[in-house]
Amino acid sequence: MCLAKAYFNNWNNKSALEDIAHMRLRDGRVELETLMGEEKVIAGKLIEVDFTASRILLDEQHEAEKSS
Repeated sequence: MCLAKAYFNNWNNKSALEDIAHMRLRDGRVELETLMGEEKVIAGKLIEVDFTASRILLDEQHEAEKSS
């Protein structure tokens, strides 16, 4: 079984979270949950999903960007 890995801003960065089994997009956030139940909520948006490589690319917003 190949579970997804999430990356911020480009594929070359170190993965932000691994073994992702569930992803939900909600109100400007990306909610991720691993197979073991670890949850992570990212303020940002989904850029791309590569199903063949099990990779998720996210655009993480920083606090300064949210207020604009």
